[in-house]
Amino acid sequence: MHRDHYVNVARRRALEADELASKHRKASQEHPNGLEKHNGHIVEAEKQSNDFSNNSKGGFFADQFENLANFQAHYEGTGPEIWKQTGGNLHAFVAAAGTGGTLAGVSRFLQEKNNKIKCFLIDPPGSGLFNKVTRGVMYTKEEAEGRRLKHPFDTITEGIGINRLTQNFKMAKLDGAFRGTDMEAVEMSRFLMKNDGLFVGSSSAMNCVGAVRVAQSLGPGHTVVTILCDSGMRHLSKFFNPRYLSQYGLTPKAVGLEFLDLR
Repeated sequence: MHRDHYVNVARRRALEADELASKHRKASQEHPNGLEKHNGHIVEAEKQSNDFSNNSKGGFFADQFENLANFQAHYEGTGPEIWKQTGGNLHAFVAAAGTGGTLAGVSRFLQEKNNKIKCFLIDPPGSGLFNKVTRGVMYTKEEAEGRRLKHPFDTITEGIGINRLTQNFKMAKLDGAFRGTDMEAVEMSRFLMKNDGLFVGSSSAMNCVGAVRVAQSLGPGHTVVTILCDSGMRHLSKFFNPRYLSQYGLTPKAVGLEFLDLR
């Protein structure tokens, strides 16, 4: 992972905050009034210029990709919530994965309750998880063609898709995976807004694409569950920006669900 990937930046910021807080505690113990002596003269202690408040108590790096508290929260919370709200009457669950915590926690809980419940991944462009689940190899065509960049534009979706196995994702119990496209996610978000009054973000839209794909594969008479995990309010500058979408040929045009071969 690149040193300036946001996860590594967050890790460094937390460490910097800890170090600064430690310095402040030591200084306050040595000079409780903020004053120190130099050559017999009392002067104000030098204030360090930094990005953190002098009142900072330190930093905490949640490490949500590798910290299994993520998986555990969904195993103990989201999974039981779905089971309770459906009365246990569901046939499949599908979701995209970023950290993998939601998919892993929910899939493992549901399949422990009923091993006939099928759990699936829906994966956006540029992510290697689809191939990992379906072929056993973490692979994307972008990497094979040597086009992997520090900040690649593989997908307009944000917060989902990854090219490594996280400790959280390893806990998932999956029966298969589907590949979604940017165009499907954009069209689905507009369909949900027009027909259901739901203003969802790119991750939720991709999850709903996955729900349709699972429903198509299982056939009529099945209950399929997914997660609406982000609001469209967090995606105004790109996912809901007509000018931005047009630059990548993603202007929505569908009237119904024909973009998923449904008429």
